[in-house]
Amino acid sequence: MKIKLISILLLTLACSNLLAEEKKSSLDLTFNDKINLFMEIGVQGGGDGSEPLPVYDRASGLYFTGIPLTLVGNWNGIDSDLQQFWEDEAEAGGLYKFAVGAEFPLGENFSVMTSIGYLFDEVQGDLLDGSGGQGSFQFLRTTIELIPFYQYGRHRIGLGAEMHMSPKAVHKEYASTFSLKSTYDFDDAVGAVLRYDYLVNKNTSVGFKYADMSYDFDEIRTRYTVGTAVIDDIQASCTANCGELLDASAFGIHLTYRF
Repeated sequence: MKIKLISILLLTLACSNLLAEEKKSSLDLTFNDKINLFMEIGVQGGGDGSEPLPVYDRASGLYFTGIPLTLVGNWNGIDSDLQQFWEDEAEAGGLYKFAVGAEFPLGENFSVMTSIGYLFDEVQGDLLDGSGGQGSFQFLRTTIELIPFYQYGRHRIGLGAEMHMSPKAVHKEYASTFSLKSTYDFDDAVGAVLRYDYLVNKNTSVGFKYADMSYDFDEIRTRYTVGTAVIDDIQASCTANCGELLDASAFGIHLTYRF
């Protein structure tokens, strides 16, 4: 979790510095009543890892569930002789988000925000089976948000919806002698979003968000080759117990800049 904690800490520190600078200002700012375009970056965490998914095992050619695909190794920048280790796992609710959008006034104290973005989380590292290979696991999806806000001065709070379009997970293992790729497709998902923002200056705000989201499993595609020979080429659809298979709920912090 150290990579994610550091990412969240860095963005939190950036937001804290902005708030510290804001305290030096005597400007009486409010969320304005005009149309704004904006860009946004955020970090968030939460949701399931790979455990609920059927993970392909190269040794047996079978799928198993309950396997947490984590990255374990020496932390970058620390002397390996100290034997300090870290561990991380890709989460269905994480991690990095980039978005652009627009805000529209709906009256003196109300507005609505809409955005389109990209949300992804990934772990990667050495395989531990002696093959000398590499492995990775990632979650990928496009996001669309629509959130009405009540705003008062520098504060606003909103309750709306977020849609994840074409969410997928990708599991890869590869070396000089083999390659494995499993792609998990999920149905488009819609969840509720609770969000709070604080206006730091006329162009910048910081805030927090909680999203309640889950993914329904659609299908899996796996291709495993050794040398030039295809060992397994499988495509399978969901048959049972696939509704709300993955919890993708998440809590995060974001920084918004308006043009």
